[in-house]
Amino acid sequence: MQAANNFDNPLATRLRCGAAALTLFAALSGCDAGEDQTLKTPVSTQLTPAAQCKVVADCEAPANTCFAAVCTKDNKCAAVLAAADAKCDDGNVCNSGDKCTNGTCAGGADDKKCDDGDACTGDACDPKVGCIALQLVSKCDDNNPCTNDVCAKGACGHTNSDVLVCDDNSNCTVGDTCVSGKCKPGEVKVCDDNNACTTDSCNQELGCIGANNTAPCTDNNACTKGDECKDGACRAGKTLVGCDDGNACTDDACVPSKGCTNAAMADGKPCTDGDACTDSDGCNGGKCKGGAVNLCDDQTPCTADSCDAKTGCKHDNSTANCDDGNACTDGDSCAAGKCGAGKAKNCDDANSCTLEACEPKFGCQVTAATAACDDGNPCSTGDACKDKACAAGADKLNCDDKNPCTDDACNPKTGCTYTNNAVVCDDANPKTSGDVCGAGACAGKVADDPTPTCAGYCDAVMLACGSTGTTSQFASKVECTSWCEDLAMWAPGKASDKAGNTVGCRTYHATLAKTDATAAVIHCPHSGKTGGNVCGTWCDNYCGVSQMNCKQSLGYADNAACAVACAGAPAAKSADNTGYTLQCMIVQGGLSANDPTMCSSLTIGGSGAGKCKAVN
Repeated sequence: MQAANNFDNPLATRLRCGAAALTLFAALSGCDAGEDQTLKTPVSTQLTPAAQCKVVADCEAPANTCFAAVCTKDNKCAAVLAAADAKCDDGNVCNSGDKCTNGTCAGGADDKKCDDGDACTGDACDPKVGCIALQLVSKCDDNNPCTNDVCAKGACGHTNSDVLVCDDNSNCTVGDTCVSGKCKPGEVKVCDDNNACTTDSCNQELGCIGANNTAPCTDNNACTKGDECKDGACRAGKTLVGCDDGNACTDDACVPSKGCTNAAMADGKPCTDGDACTDSDGCNGGKCKGGAVNLCDDQTPCTADSCDAKTGCKHDNSTANCDDGNACTDGDSCAAGKCGAGKAKNCDDANSCTLEACEPKFGCQVTAATAACDDGNPCSTGDACKDKACAAGADKLNCDDKNPCTDDACNPKTGCTYTNNAVVCDDANPKTSGDVCGAGACAGKVADDPTPTCAGYCDAVMLACGSTGTTSQFASKVECTSWCEDLAMWAPGKASDKAGNTVGCRTYHATLAKTDATAAVIHCPHSGKTGGNVCGTWCDNYCGVSQMNCKQSLGYADNAACAVACAGAPAAKSADNTGYTLQCMIVQGGLSANDPTMCSSLTIGGSGAGKCKAVN
């Protein structure tokens, strides 16, 4: 956009159509060819005012300098033409050499030179004021619509404008605007002629164009298929829409504006619902409704009656349960379409006081028996059948266990019961007092004895653990005494010892073993020869007998050295008199007191001889 026209000012307007001599100015201002560009000089010759005179000096000079005042013979002032070529002033400062011609001041040559030295101005001469300079704009036009162009002091200036509308020369954008002195394209023009049969695009020079295509389309006729574009228009497809809905109960048609219609036929029209298991099918509400269902019952219990929707009734042989008419068979079942007899009926009523038999017509028959029986009460004996029931015998079960520490009774469901009591009793041990029942056994309190004896110990262990059986530790009291006093020579210890390789510990556990059978299984091994790893560890007992009876043959410097060697020997889970175990070597070590040759059995590593040698 160009700057504002600097000619739009009062002076320019006043000078717009001035003297013909202002050729440059006329070109800049654009005066019309028909306008008078000459400054007219007044031509009046009247003397103002008229006066009487005697001499010329009495007359005022005419306003028109191309006339001269004269005094007539009748003494009146008058004006006469000035001499030809007389100098005058036509009022135009832009020319020089003005001369009078026939009473008119004719302007001389327009030779006034106006040049302010500024290339950005158009110089001209105003007849009234002289030289003027007007701003020129077209000289600095950079042909960029997004700049303001100015010319000042001989130099062009161009400033960006972001408020101007411009044209990016593309017919594919709209709303182009100036941004930072450049024309920025606006939004992309949307080219859509709403014709599905043209492919719309935009050409930079031509703008929106539409090319015919062959795309699928719709001709708005719902009864045609395969419509396609041709020559820019949608042509109807050659294929007609099939409206058959496969329903015999509808009238099928096609309406161009709607498409397929499937109106329901009148109710009651015969049809088939495609199910062979229904009869008398008919239309109802536009659908084929099945009639009565065919049950296909052939009245034969050994066939499975069914109906297949496609093939109709089926009668397959079954293996279902049935009744062959014989009351003495159970589990009758069908085979090959007939009822076959099952197994013979079991008429046993689980009553030992009845006799059972079976009659084919009536089934199981029951008669009374007179045999011995069991009424289910273990507390009665001599039970016998009476009137098809087992009657209790007169005798009662003897539940006396001869143990004063149990209350004996008989439970009708479980039989004899033995409930531990806490009554005063006699444990037959003269060394105990205050005997009382506990856990089903009679036991007294051994008097405090700081030095337990082998005699007391052996009495206790033989009483609690016996001389035979799995809990036995010694075959006799004599053997026990020999081990305690001679073979092992256990330290007496104290009666309160519960652990350690002492007589007191073994006596303590023998007393606990006397409580009941369960306690005997636990405590008898602790009160025996090996101490059960409680009354002395396995190595305590091994080193005790080996250092006492076999020190010379085994060569242990002391108990500590023996303990180090013993740590690598195996221990059995239970008492064992044979094989390479510490239990075996403890027993053989005790017996070595009377037979030193048995010391070879105590060799750690199992390389020795005798019963405790390792078996490879």
